[in-house]
Amino acid sequence: MRRLFHRLRNSFFVLLIFLYLIFEELIWKTAVAPLIRYLSVFHPYRYFLEYIRDRARPLSVLILFIVPFALGEIIGTLSALLVAQLHIVSAGLLYMLKIPLIVVALGILQNGKEKLLSYPWFAFCYGWVILQLDKLHGSILYQEIHSALIRIRSRFFNRSEHLKRRIGRIYRRLRHLLLDR
Repeated sequence: MRRLFHRLRNSFFVLLIFLYLIFEELIWKTAVAPLIRYLSVFHPYRYFLEYIRDRARPLSVLILFIVPFALGEIIGTLSALLVAQLHIVSAGLLYMLKIPLIVVALGILQNGKEKLLSYPWFAFCYGWVILQLDKLHGSILYQEIHSALIRIRSRFFNRSEHLKRRIGRIYRRLRHLLLDR
């Protein structure tokens, strides 16, 4: 019975780490990073972040951080509930609403970190989250799953490149056949 419990627990951890990596690699690195670059071009957004960094008071930075962060997390939770009910498309569309909110919250966090960390409870929570992420990223299980996902992703992209070349050859042959007539 004890072995079964350990296997179930380990399987649960593998699933959680796998889901975390899927979200981190596929959603955040492919959607959030380009969105941050896209938003950083807009003058109002840059002005807003400069205001956060230079002139805003700590309480206003805290409120401006908590509002989009909390809304984003509520939307993420609702999205997870929709996935549990097998409403995958609705969950995906709802989750897409979370991304801009979290991008704004991350921008506020990056630019107003000193002011936010002036609150001891925030500094404690922030430090705890960073510690947990460091533990996760340092675990052997995480590294194994991460390397497996990287191998899968590279195989997919290699196959997609092969498929693109194949489609290109077929297109050129068809074009050649049509033009010769």
